[in-house]
Amino acid sequence: MIGAIVTVAACALLCSGLATLGNHAIAREFGDFDLRKNTEILMDPAIAVRYAEYRLATNIFYRQGLVLWTVLGLLVAYMVVATLLKI
Repeated sequence: MIGAIVTVAACALLCSGLATLGNHAIAREFGDFDLRKNTEILMDPAIAVRYAEYRLATNIFYRQGLVLWTVLGLLVAYMVVATLLKI
């Protein structure tokens, strides 16, 4: 059980780190960009594709991280309850 907790924790930390790096890449590449105000920047296909790739990768890692953090919480809660019931 400890191995599963450590593995899920490492994967959750990795996914959260990759999502953070993706957000930093978006902020660096598109610093002045606000989708609500100026949408004409997305008329250039190269910029639009790069922006979509960054957003897609960041969202995938963000959602994976959310699921893994939830699974980690459930595993830890199960471990605590199992330990308390053995006493």
